Amino acid sequence: MSDEATALLTMFSHEWQEYQNAVSAALAPLTPEQLALRAAPDLRSIGELACHIIGSRAGWFSWVLDAGDENFKAFEQWHKPAPGSMPKSASELVAGLASTWQVMQRKIVDYTLTDLGEQITRERGGHTRVFSRGWVIWHVLEHDLHHSGEISLTLGMHGLHAPDI
Repeated sequence: MSDEATALLTMFSHEWQEYQNAVSAALAPLTPEQLALRAAPDLRSIGELACHIIGSRAGWFSWVLDAGDENFKAFEQWHKPAPGSMPKSASELVAGLASTWQVMQRKIVDYTLTDLGEQITRERGGHTRVFSRGWVIWHVLEHDLHHSGEISLTLGMHGLHAPDI
């Protein structure tokens, strides 16, 4: 593996996993009441934000990158839970982050720098889109960062331990 590929995979694998570990550690002790806290009434709760992260990971990696099995693809439904469904517990959220991460990491480490630049065409809802593998990975990373930041902000504003991210 080239030095460039090693550096890239370190960022995508090690550093991203450390970030996720910090978020998971902050989520793990939360009660259902704490997971229901919001920064504002019209924003997602802490639990909904974590579900959104998990569902989006599964959606992008399965749809565009053909990652995972049916169990992995089922996490996509966490993005928008069915009306009336029970909220996920802290342990379910931590397990969902870990499960999606394992599939993503296995997929990421298989790519070469050339693979990351390859264009992939997908159609959904009558619209055709073209993505590079690298863009999909970057998009999921930036999505994780954005919504984990919301989790951290919401925890902090309610006086709860926020991850050191």
